[in-house]
Amino acid sequence: MRMQIKSDLILLENQLPFFVLKQLYNLAGMNQEFPSFLHISFNCLKRVGCGTWCPTESPKHFTDLMRTSIISSSKFVLRKEEECKVIKHVCSAGQLREAGLKFKVSPNENECLLDLTYSSDGVLTMPILNIADDSEVFFRNIVAFEECHLSDDTNIITQYRKILDFLINTEKDVNVLVDKKIIVNWMGDANAVATMVNSLGSNIGMPRFNPVYFSLCNSLNDFYESPCNKYKAIFKHDYFNTPWKIASTVAAIVLLLLTLIQTICSINSLF
Repeated sequence: MRMQIKSDLILLENQLPFFVLKQLYNLAGMNQEFPSFLHISFNCLKRVGCGTWCPTESPKHFTDLMRTSIISSSKFVLRKEEECKVIKHVCSAGQLREAGLKFKVSPNENECLLDLTYSSDGVLTMPILNIADDSEVFFRNIVAFEECHLSDDTNIITQYRKILDFLINTEKDVNVLVDKKIIVNWMGDANAVATMVNSLGSNIGMPRFNPVYFSLCNSLNDFYESPCNKYKAIFKHDYFNTPWKIASTVAAIVLLLLTLIQTICSINSLF
């Protein structure tokens, strides 16, 4: 019941101006011994891993409060003058792992989920992302708010959502991130998580990425397109993708070696 109420309070169509609710709170006669309405609202609606800092300025409404709390917890500095560019494709988590990319969970459990980093040695570090039954409502309404009221250079949650959509196509991709402790799957079903992440992008155009995310996506694509990494991924996918393929590949190699040994022995016997 509590989760349902919190979800209803986040729905964009249910929003009332925050200053109106704040005024009603003040009219109730709350004195200085009580926390401010802003702090009460934040503590009531906050989610694990989705913003640990309460904004200092009053938001437009509850949906904006949740968005602002996430961004306030991030290392990102949004600049409206920055040029944002489109990225049309990034390889999935499964493809990147087959190419040799290493996924690593951020050592700081309280790090903002927006703070993705890529290092030149082929490591993508991602903060923990808790996914539960109410996650779709939470993200969908924040994305809807950004799409309707914000510009391309400030819709950071929408950009993060698209990167998740790039990385996750199937339950295999979800399991890659779950195995690395990046995703905490409270839904239990990896396929349900993949479906939820992909559905968040329905009826939404391709976002433009800020320079940080644009560079990160390009780095991931460059890593995969590297000839050595690309052929490694193809080899793993074609010959080591399932236990049966592994067994048949090993059997073929053993048979080839035995044939080679037999041929050498036959040649030696002639001399």
